[in-house]
Amino acid sequence: MHTKQDDNKVINQQNTYDAGGLSADDPLAAIRAIRLEQLAQCRLKTQKEMQAEHKKNKP
Repeated sequence: MHTKQDDNKVINQQNTYDAGGLSADDPLAAIRAIRLEQLAQCRLKTQKEMQAEHKKNKP
């Protein structure tokens, strides 16, 4: 059965986590996760650019 206590538990869980699923209680961990994601995207972009350049210069 669905109770008010269950509702409060869900609300508390939602308040604890931001949209990215990162704990709002540790802002440094959230920032670190964001920066790591940005770094991964940058590396992927660089890798794709290098592959494209390699294919372009291939005889």
